[in-house]
Amino acid sequence: MQKVKRKSGESVESAPVKKVKKNENAVSEGPNKKVKFDNSKKVTFKKDGVKNFKSPKGKKDGKPFGKFNNMKDKPFSKDGKFSKEQTKPGEKPKWSEMKKEKKELRLVRRKAKATAEVFEISHKAKLLAAQIQRKVVKADFKEKSCRELHGLLKGQYKSIALTHDLSRVIQVLLKYGPEDVKTEITEELLDLMVQMVQSKYAQHAVKRILKYGTDFIRHEVLKRFFGHIVTLSAHSISAPVLDYAYGEFANKTEKLHMQQEFYGEIYKNSKDNKIKTLSDTYKDSPEMKAAILHSCKANIQRILDKNLHDGELLHSVLYDYIQECSAEDRTELITTLSPLIVPLSNSLPGVNAACICVWQGTNKDKKTILKVVKEHAVSLSKHKTGYRLLLAIFDSVDDTVLVKKAIVSTLAANLKDIVKDHWGVMTLHWLVKPKDTATFHPSLVKFLEEGAKSGTSKKDADIRTAELREAILPALQQDIENDAEFWLSNKTIALLAVAVMSIESTKGMLDALARAICRADWKVSVNNKEILAVEDAGIHMCLKKLASLDKDRPGCTLGVSIAQYLEADVLSAWLPTNRGCFFLLKLIESNDEKTGNELIAKVKPHASILRANTSEGAKLLAQKIKK
Repeated sequence: MQKVKRKSGESVESAPVKKVKKNENAVSEGPNKKVKFDNSKKVTFKKDGVKNFKSPKGKKDGKPFGKFNNMKDKPFSKDGKFSKEQTKPGEKPKWSEMKKEKKELRLVRRKAKATAEVFEISHKAKLLAAQIQRKVVKADFKEKSCRELHGLLKGQYKSIALTHDLSRVIQVLLKYGPEDVKTEITEELLDLMVQMVQSKYAQHAVKRILKYGTDFIRHEVLKRFFGHIVTLSAHSISAPVLDYAYGEFANKTEKLHMQQEFYGEIYKNSKDNKIKTLSDTYKDSPEMKAAILHSCKANIQRILDKNLHDGELLHSVLYDYIQECSAEDRTELITTLSPLIVPLSNSLPGVNAACICVWQGTNKDKKTILKVVKEHAVSLSKHKTGYRLLLAIFDSVDDTVLVKKAIVSTLAANLKDIVKDHWGVMTLHWLVKPKDTATFHPSLVKFLEEGAKSGTSKKDADIRTAELREAILPALQQDIENDAEFWLSNKTIALLAVAVMSIESTKGMLDALARAICRADWKVSVNNKEILAVEDAGIHMCLKKLASLDKDRPGCTLGVSIAQYLEADVLSAWLPTNRGCFFLLKLIESNDEKTGNELIAKVKPHASILRANTSEGAKLLAQKIKK
């Protein structure tokens, strides 16, 4: 027994300290159970008998310790291990020497794995490839090096195509090599295309063949993919490469042949040029419809299960299938696709399928779609196909309160950013004036109209349009009043301003537009040349449309505002031009007699300019001011 003194000064006898062996951390679960060791904590004892718990291995004060502690102070030795010699205190480690030693060690290991001849060829090929990629190398030296490198590797491309390091050398040759070298390399690798496109490293070489090869080479590569289209589409590495080939290089016939493989095993090795859609496969044999649709569904589901839903090839097949499948299968598919609606909108067939999901989905599906679209509203509005999804939502979702909260409010908060984009302007234009023939192509209007009729929407279209319009119109009106010149900067933006003014206009908006129009130095750049804005064909057309709206505005018109701000220097710039004269003529004709006389009175002192101008607009305006 030992005597231990307490703080109070009393001495108390304590049990003798017993040293704990390694296995004494064991926890027994019973007489016949195996003994388990708890290594999460190591128990040690100080000399005074007080226990001290150490943290688990690998941690010391929040930092790693042990073998890799203080790595910077332990340079590498030639055998690849840390040397026991420590650097002197205050001395910096010699990183250049360490890197050199590591590089030498790496070479030694590679030599040990490969034969001397293979190693020398590999090493020389990499050095040549590095030289070829340098920007300062001259073209003739680059071509000479490419031919030398090709001569070194010719006949061995199949054996090195799937390797990590030498596949990069092949990529260099396919990018910088002469046409005959690229052709020879591709011909040697054609039989290996399916394996290469599924390889982590070799797939980059396939991309280079497609990007830099001739049309003949590209179509030969695509031929090798036939028979494996569904398999490659369901592979995480090959799917993006196959979609790149489909979208960029496949012709119309090849695209149809690639889609046919989704329709069933019968089209895996034989293609039919007459089959252009899924419905064509069972047109002559209706009894085959169920089997073909089942096979197509299984292939689509196989790819969706792999989360590879961002390919145009899949979107094309999906759009075909969703139009032909049964109502039950369509409902099931829409539920599956609703969370994937944004990536689905990256292609034209994909966004068409997405629109069907909006039109024919349940209220629950539509809420899911709106929840997903909310975070991507601005980017979708500016996407060349994604904006069509927003138009379908505006046209068919009855819950306008949720649409305004999820989408329209976000668009209103980012107005300038959206208006600067061509597709963004179209999105806003549909909210203000849907189906406007001056902006939207008749085929798009027809597609959206027919889709909305086939859907589940019950609210009257005019009521829905009015409810959405009231959420975006105030923001547009305020912005036009604050920055009228921006809203007349080009034809597309000006058409939206015309649409807003045709719905509702205020005195502030008309005055702001008049001030912007009646600037003598108001010019725009066309083909790197500055011209008067009134002479630009697109802006001139929009100005005439704005003037025409004065017929429906009693009292408060653009003509009244322009008569207020029209000065002599502006007329001196406009009257020598044909389009300037036509704009003034349109203003006079569209307004009442009082406003027309005010404008004529402004023009009359400059009649000599009109007489000197031989254009049609000048002649008509001259006749108008004589009356």
